Amino acid sequence: MKKKLTILLLALMLAASALAEAYEGTTAPLSTAVVTAGASGIVQALDAEVGSHVNAGDVMASMKPERAFAARDGSVSLVNAGEGGKIDGTLLELMPLERYMIHCTVDKAYQSAESTLVHSGETVYVRCTTDGSHRAVGVLTQIEGAEYQVVTLGGELYLGEAVYLYRSDAFTASQRIGIGTVVSNDTQGYEASGTVSRLLVDEGDTVERGQLLYEVNGGTVDAPVSGIVTSVSVKAGEAVEEGQAVAEIVPDGQVCVEIQVGEGEASKFSKGQRVTLTQTYDAEEKAFGGTVVGSAWLAEDALYTVRILPDAGMQLPLGMSVTVRTQED
Repeated sequence: MKKKLTILLLALMLAASALAEAYEGTTAPLSTAVVTAGASGIVQALDAEVGSHVNAGDVMASMKPERAFAARDGSVSLVNAGEGGKIDGTLLELMPLERYMIHCTVDKAYQSAESTLVHSGETVYVRCTTDGSHRAVGVLTQIEGAEYQVVTLGGELYLGEAVYLYRSDAFTASQRIGIGTVVSNDTQGYEASGTVSRLLVDEGDTVERGQLLYEVNGGTVDAPVSGIVTSVSVKAGEAVEEGQAVAEIVPDGQVCVEIQVGEGEASKFSKGQRVTLTQTYDAEEKAFGGTVVGSAWLAEDALYTVRILPDAGMQLPLGMSVTVRTQED
């Protein structure tokens, strides 16, 4: 009698198992959280990588601030924000110590090979073309073909007047290297966007070329949620703008199982339906539950994607093969 009962129970279990239909699926993100930079800066180091798990508040990237250095000697004529202040535009302006700049050409130079060959950094002497009463001394800076620029270091000239340039303060014709027009050496603006983390100058300060003027932003990029990092879109040394996406995270509890089925099979799954899941390559075939959360039509494949959320506490890695059965064993 006992033997017959055992056979009957086995037959019932096999019959129930036959009713369950199995589908092969893969774990995938149900939703993702985009990690954005709260401020602009330069990525100094990445503290998270694809596939790693992070907790909310963990540092994912450290940022060093953007720095600005004086491009030339001058005095600070304007500061638009202090430390801790927000800026999106001109943070400060620098008035050059040199009052004038002269746009020059080798035209009118003395007709010799030496006079028409100028060199960056050489000292030149300047006087007006009218009567020579306005004079100055300067340094030759930028050369582009037959044209060059001179920055004056001292003297008195009038804006807009024409001047001759010489290699000697004797102003002899054989030393003339060109002709130019006097223009104003304008203030230089320094643009920034974000929060001023350090400001090392004040209005009226005199600065030297290469001097550090300010730093903007910096700090860290922190994980907004706990979960698995699925992508990192920046590299160390790369500039990042405020609000720029730098990574994506699949939050804990948002790894689902996806199966693809035809239209007829899709009708067997409804939102809220309970199913049984097993890891396909689990030798022990440990089963756990899941709930159907929805399906979507894939027109290009003529298939439906059914998404199933495993029960709470099941932390499945992405890309794992999972077997789905339509009824729990």
